[in-house]
Amino acid sequence: MFVFDQLRSRDIPIKVVTAFILCCMLLLTVSLWQLQVASGDDYRIRQENQSVRAVRLPATRGRILDRNQRPLAVNRLRFDVHMYIDELRPLFYTHYMRLKNERKLLRAEQVVLEKEARYQVVSNLTMQVSLRLGQPLVLDAEKFHTHYYKRRYTPMTVIQDLSPTQVARFVEQIHAVPGVDLSVNPVRTYPNGDMAFHTLGYLRRDDDPDAADEVPFRFRYRLPDYVGVDGLEGVYDDLLRGNAGVKTIRVNNISYRTSEGVWEWPESGYDMVLSLDRDIQLAAEAALQANGPETRGAVVVMDPRTGDLLSLVSLPGFDSNKFISGFSRKEITQLNDSRLNRWLNRATGSGGVSYPPGSIFKLISAVAYLEEGLVDPAEKVYNPGYFRDSRLYPNYELDDTAPPGDYDFIRAFKRSSNTYFIHYALKPDGRKDQWRQGKQILLDWGNHFRLGQKTLVSLPGKLLSPIRESGGYFPARDNAFKKKNQFGERIGWAAGDVANLCIGQGEITVTPLQMAVMTSAVANGGKVLQPRLVKRIDSQRAFDQAQNRVIPVKVLHDLQLKPETVALMHEAMLADVADRDGSGRAARVPGLAIFGKTGTAQKKVPTGKYHPRSGVRLFRTDHITWFVSFAPAESPRYAIVVMVESGESGGKTCAPIAGRIYRAIRDMEREREKGEPSLAKR
Repeated sequence: MFVFDQLRSRDIPIKVVTAFILCCMLLLTVSLWQLQVASGDDYRIRQENQSVRAVRLPATRGRILDRNQRPLAVNRLRFDVHMYIDELRPLFYTHYMRLKNERKLLRAEQVVLEKEARYQVVSNLTMQVSLRLGQPLVLDAEKFHTHYYKRRYTPMTVIQDLSPTQVARFVEQIHAVPGVDLSVNPVRTYPNGDMAFHTLGYLRRDDDPDAADEVPFRFRYRLPDYVGVDGLEGVYDDLLRGNAGVKTIRVNNISYRTSEGVWEWPESGYDMVLSLDRDIQLAAEAALQANGPETRGAVVVMDPRTGDLLSLVSLPGFDSNKFISGFSRKEITQLNDSRLNRWLNRATGSGGVSYPPGSIFKLISAVAYLEEGLVDPAEKVYNPGYFRDSRLYPNYELDDTAPPGDYDFIRAFKRSSNTYFIHYALKPDGRKDQWRQGKQILLDWGNHFRLGQKTLVSLPGKLLSPIRESGGYFPARDNAFKKKNQFGERIGWAAGDVANLCIGQGEITVTPLQMAVMTSAVANGGKVLQPRLVKRIDSQRAFDQAQNRVIPVKVLHDLQLKPETVALMHEAMLADVADRDGSGRAARVPGLAIFGKTGTAQKKVPTGKYHPRSGVRLFRTDHITWFVSFAPAESPRYAIVVMVESGESGGKTCAPIAGRIYRAIRDMEREREKGEPSLAKR
């Protein structure tokens, strides 16, 4: 009883101590609850992140195939050895402490020593890998430091493209080396080299670690991936690229891998089937290259029945594979040559480039004259070797390349007489000056042929325009003024402007693709077709076949030409090639009836120099040469347009190129009938 009495006498201190103990226990309980319950998931995630690494796996890019399912852009599997630099931090610290050896260092000295420690660790691991794989390799210090500071979370490539023997050695000998992994990467390859460079486009490396549009996963690392930049690769990158996957790697406290697995498999991109024919594309490129190694030009081959683009050539180009494998200094110089400007797609006018058509515009002038009833094909107009009308414009005189003489419609067309066509443009009724009426007729029919408009427009609710394109320039039907001059002034039309317009000069620029549409319309009887480059989009996944899309043939406008107009145009174009005095006779191919028209236009090109006194920019005159054509006579299947910058003339420069293409197509069709190897396999 005495003890209890003593305790009672000390109730207050004991109560204080007891309360303190209870508070501590309560605080401890709350802390434990906070750690285990409230923040348990967060700490669990942190611990998981320290031991589990998420690696982004690029998807296999969809293939690009020609109309016969032959590869234009495909993928191959490449085995690479990668090193995960950030995983080696424990080794970096251990080696740093060994080098420091308890010395006291200034901060600048510490930074240098840390840098050296990192390099020595990675260099040593690299040497181990290279020796075991039988491929000597010395780690470049500058490249390593650049990778560490700029792309630390992208695995550093140690060795690329391992052989099967090296893969076996890796699995057997190197699987336990810290921070080193073997990856299987789909690599884009273009089996035909620089063929269709501007159409297919190219890829560039994409190392963005913060892509927000992918699977909801915080990637620690990203294997090298590529994004489409230009051409089909760029426009349809979302469809071709597919969806990335995720691989998880579990490591211990010293960065040794203990296990790995795939969290989510990558989904391949869509395949794309084009209208291009690989054999015709190769033949067209070879024919254009035969003009000279520095030829700047374009070829378009179109099916007048469907609008399918069988070939789309722009030279000079470049090998799309180089954007993946890398460039030499010489290749970089070639790529950036401003004179050749390899980036321009001269066939479609990407970058806003377009050209005056010259005499190939006479196809539209001739159709307009015939459809409006202005021309009697048998009526003759005298050509003195030049055109002059002192009453309409006293100071205007135009030389005519056609020799002096009387010209009916057929002869004027095949000899490309400017005088003949200007005569009907300025005097449509044959009796009095009506150049304003002639202007309106030409503007109407130019717009009927969709000049001044892009042809590869997207289909509503379907797909984007497959490649970049220029619409050129052509005045609208109600255009009361020419386009603004260099001072921003709007200048009214004059008779001389109409004279220039009817022969493809002055206020008009076009692209070879637009001219292919024009030529096809004359070939097929008046249907202005939308060019079709992409025929079909196919899913590689069996369960997703319902998403496949077929791009239909589309008629933009039906000119509803009179049968006699079509027949006369065909007769005139045939005479241009078949007759001895035709301007396009160099395009003749034995056994094949070719319908054509030549053209040579003048274009002012800035010289980069200025007048020393006035400061006005100086220009030089360049020649843009053309040849438009179609064949064969029965149901034309090929419309071929050839354009060459700085050529001599359409007949001397472009017509022979077209002839070589037709000859190759003729031989190719014979070989296919016999079942012999195609042009690409020769």
